[in-house]
Amino acid sequence: MLAADNAKELLAKKIAACRKRGFLPVELIDLVEKIYARQLDARGQANVPSADAIETTDALQQSQGAPMVERSRFPFDRDQSQALFLEFLDLAKAVNTGLAEACAVLSDALKDQSLDLDLAMKAHLNGDESFFADWAAKTPSAPRALPMLVQAAMTPSLERAAEGLESRAKLTETWTHGHCPVCGSMPIMTDLREKEGFRYNICGFCHAEYRVTRLQCPFCLEKDMAKLEYYEAKEEPGLRINACKTCKMYIKQTDFRDLDRRALPLVDDLESLTLDVVARDKKLKRPTLSAWGF
Repeated sequence: MLAADNAKELLAKKIAACRKRGFLPVELIDLVEKIYARQLDARGQANVPSADAIETTDALQQSQGAPMVERSRFPFDRDQSQALFLEFLDLAKAVNTGLAEACAVLSDALKDQSLDLDLAMKAHLNGDESFFADWAAKTPSAPRALPMLVQAAMTPSLERAAEGLESRAKLTETWTHGHCPVCGSMPIMTDLREKEGFRYNICGFCHAEYRVTRLQCPFCLEKDMAKLEYYEAKEEPGLRINACKTCKMYIKQTDFRDLDRRALPLVDDLESLTLDVVARDKKLKRPTLSAWGF
């Protein structure tokens, strides 16, 4: 992961590019910028156990594909996450009428205690979409408001814990399984790096970055080149869709080696929505939500 100062500088450039393109509402882009900048500061302040204090699976289990720590018990800073949730809730109220209405419902639910943030955060750890589906019905003007805010609030300390665990892993050695070696979640983006074009996946949950086999599906591990396809869009130089005919899933890949650009995966994901439209038209599926919970 980039250091906070470097990431902020890159964030400002990428957000400016998003504004120029004009395909996302300015208010939404502003919200992403404010949340991301706050997350970068909060990551360094998160109170999580040291890497040595986190119980992990043993080396043999890891070599057979078990993640270091199951997602359901991944450590995070509860107090920080709850405080950030309230911060981001206030920021989201100003975006548009739909989000304002949804945030008002969530605020009222916090006051009357019908919304328990501990349960919401547990649902995010467990990947429990049924919990969030119930709240989507209560916030029809912005059905993804709650999972977006919960995910955004937990991200800094999840990343901080993952950074510590990465120091105990061998993430520059090729991982041969279809999930994150740190937490067991699916990847959200993939990058080509260095002149050799080493491929690194970015986890959709803890955002760990780990090296994988370049020519295979990141999900079902299909290696037959006749079943692996890619699609590009002229609006997205340096990015493309990698698709698999076997599992019908896709992932977006950045390759900026020959361009004067650097990767910031969570913003690249948002910026490249054109590719998601291409994938949807081809009836491909994405097994993970965006880094912003939608």
